[in-house]
Amino acid sequence: MDGWSTAAPISGTDQNVPKLKRPNKVIPVPIEFRRRSQLRERDIIVNDVKTATGCEVIPQWDNGRIQEFGIVGSGAGLDKAVRYINEWISKGNTRSAESSAWAKMPAFHSGNWHYEEAEQRERERKQQFKEPVPEDTSHLSKVTIPWPVALLDQEINPRDIFKNKLEALDAIRTNNDVYIILSPGPGKVWEIEILGEDIDKVVTAEAQVQTVIEKIQTDAAGFQHTFNIILDDREGLTIILEEAEPWWPKRHDRLVPRVPRLLPHPLMDIPGAFRQDFLHYTQLEKLQSSFKASLEAVRYRKGSYDMAIRLGCLALSSKRAAGITPGTTVEKENFQRGIEGIFQLEVKRWLASDTMGTQILRALMSADHFLEPTKPAGYYGRMPDSLKATQPMFRGTWVFHDPSVVGGRSSTSNTTQTPLVIVQVDWTDDEGGLYEKGGPRYYRTEQGINGPKVNMDINLLELGESRGWHFALESLVPVPAATVSPVLKVFARSVRMKDRYDISSHEAFVVCDATPTIKKCLATSRSEIIYTFGIKKTPYKVEITGMWYPGDQLAWGLCVRHLKWATHLAQLERLTMGNKVCWGDTIGAFLPQDGQSCHSTADEDDENGEGEELGMGSLELSPGARDGIRILTDKLLQLSTMVSSVAGNAGRVTI
Repeated sequence: MDGWSTAAPISGTDQNVPKLKRPNKVIPVPIEFRRRSQLRERDIIVNDVKTATGCEVIPQWDNGRIQEFGIVGSGAGLDKAVRYINEWISKGNTRSAESSAWAKMPAFHSGNWHYEEAEQRERERKQQFKEPVPEDTSHLSKVTIPWPVALLDQEINPRDIFKNKLEALDAIRTNNDVYIILSPGPGKVWEIEILGEDIDKVVTAEAQVQTVIEKIQTDAAGFQHTFNIILDDREGLTIILEEAEPWWPKRHDRLVPRVPRLLPHPLMDIPGAFRQDFLHYTQLEKLQSSFKASLEAVRYRKGSYDMAIRLGCLALSSKRAAGITPGTTVEKENFQRGIEGIFQLEVKRWLASDTMGTQILRALMSADHFLEPTKPAGYYGRMPDSLKATQPMFRGTWVFHDPSVVGGRSSTSNTTQTPLVIVQVDWTDDEGGLYEKGGPRYYRTEQGINGPKVNMDINLLELGESRGWHFALESLVPVPAATVSPVLKVFARSVRMKDRYDISSHEAFVVCDATPTIKKCLATSRSEIIYTFGIKKTPYKVEITGMWYPGDQLAWGLCVRHLKWATHLAQLERLTMGNKVCWGDTIGAFLPQDGQSCHSTADEDDENGEGEELGMGSLELSPGARDGIRILTDKLLQLSTMVSSVAGNAGRVTI
């Protein structure tokens, strides 16, 4: 039982607020921000929040210091109250109790008074659409939406999703001035009725509710699935499971992963031969189909999305795999069945140790036949004169247990795992060759997930070298800075690059101030140095990233991005309830056919025309597989060739 579960007056609780109401949100005051306050100041907070947001605030204090605030409210008013309390907390350690106790009496301004009154009246008018439908509905237009039978077959009914009175649809109600109710239809089918005076708004609300139902059906169908292609399938028959190499970042892995490696077979293709070929048209078609399905499944889901194709080390990370003795061999067919079922195959973010990663970086900086200079941060930063002159950008990412959660869990939640809060800061090279710190970005994980949500799991496996290309589409929930705990905002302001930092030192670059709350709440972190190069004749770019995890040495990773992916996915961050993103031709938008004729890794230079020598004109793809997916996979194979030439491609790989 927490401190809010009792209805009796509590010592240290504001007695002017009804005690029978359990708060919808509890905001603890971090110990660094607690100071003595007077009763007059607490009254001001309660009254100001009530007037501005319609929410009730219940301060709890001990020895004259406010320990936490309980907020009773919902919707936009609750968010506004959270912003008010966070602002008060952030200023708390800069003001004395005496100065804060004075009531804030701004000069009277008739214009402001008029706007505040109008805003209050509009809030009250909107509130009526959350109330029961009027008895006389003869003047209201009405539409009816039957609840899908497919959802009922899965025992999913409207109240499971939208709550008892369909409160989850309040945003659609108030935005369109409509009533939304649930009523029994023919048989056992539920119907959602939408009523309003303006037929156009009723039709708009109908479309938005239909979109929400489509999202529910998409989520219930579980379209996101794993799709694996073994690129070097013709190079061996047996898989050996080995221990991860010592340089791997440990992070907080509870399980010791097993690393799969395909053993070469003397009667099959030589190791690495797959890089001289194109993927088969049936593989391209399946790859493109899975890629498209994953993207279309997220069109309804608001969030901050990141899409990249990462080359990293392979690992089996499930409990069952961790119990396998290193050196155990398994037939390739059994391995394939295992990674589709009981074994969790993972492509790690890291690819190479510090030494090997540095050699790969040098190889990329010398690949003038394949790569070209580009800006390190897309539209920002300085364009280098050459590949070798490329300057990196820096990024720091910190993951916290939310300081705004009491006792490690929400006061109103029955779950034991609360979302994590992510703070991210970039430093980019400015015109003068110095590094400029960007504004912090804040995110949180979804409920019950320890990291970004995985929305795409497509893997092209190079088992002979224990590597793989992972098509990653990951999402987090963006958090407005005004609702972030003040202690995290102070932390974000404190992080900085080391003075006179030497890029070639391979030492972590970031310095930050760790207060008691920060030390208590910090879960993990990652610092990154990112070099970016453009792939010639295409809008794709390659990023090679040095990563520092707590307590570990520098490790390197590599990924490929498209310049437009971030632009397309940014639409999902602005998505409102009842709407979905429309990219038109999804494959055309994300895998454009604007690359030049792709050449294989066997023939980099073609004086008579790359396309003719490779026979590209006669290459016939399935009608479902387009040039866009072929161009992309060919570029991935060319990059794979470069990495393999540095790391070694005979037998055991040492990276």
